[in-house]
Amino acid sequence: MIIVLNRKIIPEEFEQAREAYQDYIKTVIDIEKNILAVGGEYHIDCEEVLINKGSRLENLYGGGYRISTKEVEYMAMSNYKPALNKTTYEIMDKEIRDKLFSLTKEFLEI
Repeated sequence: MIIVLNRKIIPEEFEQAREAYQDYIKTVIDIEKNILAVGGEYHIDCEEVLINKGSRLENLYGGGYRISTKEVEYMAMSNYKPALNKTTYEIMDKEIRDKLFSLTKEFLEI
């Protein structure tokens, strides 16, 4: 299940977001709207939901949240955007990394 957050997740949603992986939650941020899609098996699942809600692909960046260690991760195939000069799967832009980190911590840590 994909959940779109603009606020702290509630425990029931947290359990739904970790259905695919017990210790990991896929995340995709919309850097313009400051929203976070979480859950699903693949980052593209989150992206699809955000795009259907009006997000633009160039504003979407994927990562993850390791539940046991509370680590934020910055890797996703969808981060590879050569047209935007983003040529790695890891988010290298400090501003985008910082935004993903802060929203992940704010919205997912319960």
